[in-house]
Amino acid sequence: MSKPIQIVDLFAGPGGLGEGFNSLRDTKGRRVFKTLVSVEKEASAHRTLTLRAFYRLLQDSNFGMEPYFEYLRGGEHPSEVSELKQLWEEAVKEALRLELGGEAGHKELDKRLDRHLDIRSDWVLIGGPPCQAYSVVGRVRNRGNKDYVPEEDKRHFLYREYLDVIARYRPSVFIMENVKGILTSKVGKERIFRKILEDLEDPTAATNMKGKGVGENQKYTIFSLSEPCVYYTKQAGGRIIEELSDEELSGFVVKSEQHGIPQARHRVILVGVRNDIVDGQRISNLARSLCLEKEDGVSSGSALFGIPQLRSGLSRNDSDEAWYEAIKRLSAKVANELIATKSESITDEERREIAHKLMLISRNPKKGLKRGGRYDSAYVTIKPSTELEEWYAGEQKGIVRHWLNHETKGHMEEDLARYLYCSVFAEVVQRSPIGIKDIYLDSLAPMHANWKSGKFADRFKVVLDGAPSKTITSHISKDGHYYIHPDPYQCRSLTVREAARIQTFPDDYYFEGNRTEQYVQVGNAVPPLLAAKIADKVGSLLNRLGSIYEEKSKRA
Repeated sequence: MSKPIQIVDLFAGPGGLGEGFNSLRDTKGRRVFKTLVSVEKEASAHRTLTLRAFYRLLQDSNFGMEPYFEYLRGGEHPSEVSELKQLWEEAVKEALRLELGGEAGHKELDKRLDRHLDIRSDWVLIGGPPCQAYSVVGRVRNRGNKDYVPEEDKRHFLYREYLDVIARYRPSVFIMENVKGILTSKVGKERIFRKILEDLEDPTAATNMKGKGVGENQKYTIFSLSEPCVYYTKQAGGRIIEELSDEELSGFVVKSEQHGIPQARHRVILVGVRNDIVDGQRISNLARSLCLEKEDGVSSGSALFGIPQLRSGLSRNDSDEAWYEAIKRLSAKVANELIATKSESITDEERREIAHKLMLISRNPKKGLKRGGRYDSAYVTIKPSTELEEWYAGEQKGIVRHWLNHETKGHMEEDLARYLYCSVFAEVVQRSPIGIKDIYLDSLAPMHANWKSGKFADRFKVVLDGAPSKTITSHISKDGHYYIHPDPYQCRSLTVREAARIQTFPDDYYFEGNRTEQYVQVGNAVPPLLAAKIADKVGSLLNRLGSIYEEKSKRA
């Protein structure tokens, strides 16, 4: 492979998909893929995207990585360092802040692609059009709005911006990611997912645009990463079957925890391969080659291993001593109430064990814990020994590790009491407590009129140490109740860095913006390690068939 395969990344967020693709290197250490352009409209995510583009350019330069870490320590921004200005300007050209869906965004993107995209060679389009209109939560919210008209919600049709790029420039392969709810989302009486498949399969018919490059006006076959028998359009005995069953459609769902990711994140991911590439291949072999290998589950505890321990904060009058005294008082109070109050959901033995552990915390809370910050560093004596630990280390090769975006939230004392109880409950019972059935003590009941109705069953959830985490979503930016740290001695919700670890971002991946914006970026991203595994499949496909493309390119 003489040069990296170009990538165009639309709706890029902080760059999870792009990070995975750019991380892939061949046996000689050369990049297999390289982003030509990434597009994101949200300001803080775009800043993160630009900084990471600079990080990769620095990796491939002779400067070393110190200028990057110097900036994170509070030093000069790369754009202000004279010898780095050219690299920074390249990063700015790569990461565009555009809103797709308008004429201005179209013109700017087309101008960049027309000038710099090599459409006579293989290139890959990646991205995930915004999913709020497709998610189950978003649809419930929309139904509560009497003025909501699905046909007028532009978010339903942002995939057409992605489709337009396919139609114009004909990538060799595209990767499109979205929430699982897209499978059942409807506009009027029509299932939007079936329409999306139909459009992606034949971009010319869907857009009336004449394509460019080697694959001019070619159709696409859309493959699953999970099920080798699922692809669109489906063929049997030489005959095309236009409709896939609902069960077959669900075969496009990728369950991250089955592929070495410490999170039960289920997303629809489509792999479109241009038909001039598919033609002449045995489609069953091609489908099989694109399926991700199944791997043993990775626990949240493995993902969080080695991160500096931090204490939570008090939302009022916080100090080390005030926090220490609050933990002593609250854990004793909950323990005493638990001893005196029977439960219908756990055994007396479990109840006494939870109370005992809370009493131990009351007698000896951890002292000396910090709250973390934007940037911190610590000596690390344990070298990475697993694929995941190597991945997290990133460019940090020495005994000093940099900890980025690792800062705790402040919480009300009432919430600290719930966090103490819930995390000890999970430790003893080996599951997260469920609503009022398990969080039954009067002192732990939230001030919600509907708390006892069962509508808030999932309000407080612990990230279990011995199992993959539940899905990290942008909701983590709200209050943290759904992402309680498994260690009761730390008594808090996850930091941005811990959420990023569960999402498999390397530890040197810095998220710009305020803490709320950072959480949103992490929650909306594709896990980079999963993206790297997808990139490996795509890279192998294109490399294996490379000589065929070169011949076609010469003839074109």
